[in-house]
Amino acid sequence: MLPRHSIPPVQSVMIYPREDGRAMSHVVRAAAWLVKRGIQVALPRSLYEQRKAELPAACRGIEQGTLDSSIELIVALGGDGTLLRAARWGVDVGLPVLGINLGDLGFLTAFGGDRLEEGLEHAATGKLVWEPRLRMQAELRRGGETRAIFTACNDAYVKHGTIPRLLQFATEIGGQYMATYRADGLIICTPMGSTAYNLAAGGPIVDPGTQVFTLAPICPHSLTHRPVVVASNTSIRITYVGPTDISEAFLTVDGQQTEELVVGDEVLITASDLPLKLCSPESNVFQVLATKLGWSGPR
Repeated sequence: MLPRHSIPPVQSVMIYPREDGRAMSHVVRAAAWLVKRGIQVALPRSLYEQRKAELPAACRGIEQGTLDSSIELIVALGGDGTLLRAARWGVDVGLPVLGINLGDLGFLTAFGGDRLEEGLEHAATGKLVWEPRLRMQAELRRGGETRAIFTACNDAYVKHGTIPRLLQFATEIGGQYMATYRADGLIICTPMGSTAYNLAAGGPIVDPGTQVFTLAPICPHSLTHRPVVVASNTSIRITYVGPTDISEAFLTVDGQQTEELVVGDEVLITASDLPLKLCSPESNVFQVLATKLGWSGPR
């Protein structure tokens, strides 16, 4: 079981909504509720500048990378994707993230949209708790030099581009060669990400309290290439080895950051030093699956 940590009553909050604009009414509701109770409210500066006429006068806009101890909690209004984007704003300075689900499944969010005020009341009165969720670091290396470093809450995957070609990935676990996958791609995920792309690719659902990474091939050429689960303190090295003719391959992190690969590139996966501080959902992942995917039935 994951350890749980209490969050004292908050005095300052950042609201991060989904990017399509459909959450704006919830943003206004949340900001008004918080300001009325003397809680400071910040929003991403671009959103604040566009919509500040609709917001309480006490709100302010901030830039990514400028969060510090003046903010105590990030409230993500949207689905799991919104929560992952919100986490990028504050995870490196240790800010917990509270998700209010305006999407469909909501594996990571703590409250539904119809319970927005209840979630905010929990934050204002010190009833929230957070759990540490494993994150991964993905280092892209080319010619022996680091080209980029990403941090993922859910997953990192290598996959073909617009040309549907079988790609080849030589894979090492803990410095030992394991296999060369021939597949459309390869997904490496955290337990938190096991219900995302990994689930769609036939990978296992992993309890969030487990400290492991899962490797799941996407449409492998060989049926003997099955998903593999390894300890999170084990490094994973993936080398893109082919095909060597005209093709495309990309590394994508949490479905949000993408880097094109060339043959010979290496992707090194290790555990991140800093976990995501996630305000705990009331329902665990298995209850969400049972309720929303129709697993529940007569006992």
